[in-house]
Amino acid sequence: MEFANVYPFLVALLIGALIGTERQRRLAEDKVRGVAGLRTFILISLLGALSATLAEQYGQLFAVVALAGFMILVGIGYAASVNVLGRLDFTAAVAAVVTFALGMLASFEESIPLAVALAVITTWILATRNISHRYVEALSETDILDTLKMAIIALVIYPMLPDTPIDPFGVVSLQEIWLMVVLVSLIGYIGYVLIRVLGAERGLGLTGVLGGLVSSTAVTTAMASEAKEHADIIPSAVFAATVASCTMFPRMLVIVLLINRDLFFPLLPQLGIMTIVGLALAFLFLRQSKPIGKDVKVKDPFRIVPALKFGIFFAFVLLASHLASTYFGDAGAYVASMIAGLADVDAITLSMATLAKTSLSLEVAANAITLAAMTNTLVKLSIAYILGNRIFGNKIAVIFLPMIAAGLLIMAVV
Repeated sequence: MEFANVYPFLVALLIGALIGTERQRRLAEDKVRGVAGLRTFILISLLGALSATLAEQYGQLFAVVALAGFMILVGIGYAASVNVLGRLDFTAAVAAVVTFALGMLASFEESIPLAVALAVITTWILATRNISHRYVEALSETDILDTLKMAIIALVIYPMLPDTPIDPFGVVSLQEIWLMVVLVSLIGYIGYVLIRVLGAERGLGLTGVLGGLVSSTAVTTAMASEAKEHADIIPSAVFAATVASCTMFPRMLVIVLLINRDLFFPLLPQLGIMTIVGLALAFLFLRQSKPIGKDVKVKDPFRIVPALKFGIFFAFVLLASHLASTYFGDAGAYVASMIAGLADVDAITLSMATLAKTSLSLEVAANAITLAAMTNTLVKLSIAYILGNRIFGNKIAVIFLPMIAAGLLIMAVV
């Protein structure tokens, strides 16, 4: 007997143990009796794996009959539990069927990662019962309608838009522009949800970190909109926008590390100091600001107008970058990096890291990437003023300008 033959069953046992542990903990927490706990869920998952394995020998119909038979057994068992326990735990019944199906999925080697991932997600859904119930119970009609609007612009409108350029220069695509609209709207919506769950300070801070991994510009746009609508959350909005911008620098370093390791250390001082200065000033500003009260109410999780304004701004930046690049021609990597930084930093980071392997020196490539990051930071500062208000813009400037100054100083010294 080889280990490869036993491995799927071990995975099935672990899946059952994971979900069963949560179920057992829930029963202990509620101080009630239940039909199935840790041991039962382990056996359910193992039974699913055995059924799928036997189906390979007796045909696929065996697996269908096994699943159907188990669902009937679960239905009978939980229905009978009403008379004994005085309640019907339908969630546990569904969890039992899901565990059986995951055990079946784990019996196939190519499906093991999917089975494990789904088991973790299932356990997370079960474990967050109190939080999810509390949030859903607090939902208003506006929240539900805005969620549907978010789904429409992301899942209905976006796929219908053409991905071909619509301008004579071939740089502006409606689908690409709308993707930025969706991104800004989504970040604002996630920020709203996190504010409802965690409070304004922690919610917006986490939004900045998560959003910065995707687009710090979109985070700044969303935070500018929030600051304009709700003056009370300006300190947290400034903190979120700054954290997102500071997250951009490590993201660029990771890209460089993956493409060209030799460029990592020449680039580290500039981007590192900008990250440190930005985070230090952000935490200092938040600490000196007046704490946000718990009674702060943020309404309208979905606001399309600020997202559309950013989409128009993004299209303008793309056109301006293309025209400036055409005008300057091959004037140099520095001009190209500053032009590219108007819209995006990832593309120029990839380009410079690649060119540094052959035709470009490490010093020039590092400086070019740093200039792109600075240009992009200035663009976000402009967004803070244009889409936010003067107070928000001024506070962002107090942090962003020293960041840029620190980066320039390190470039000059190094």
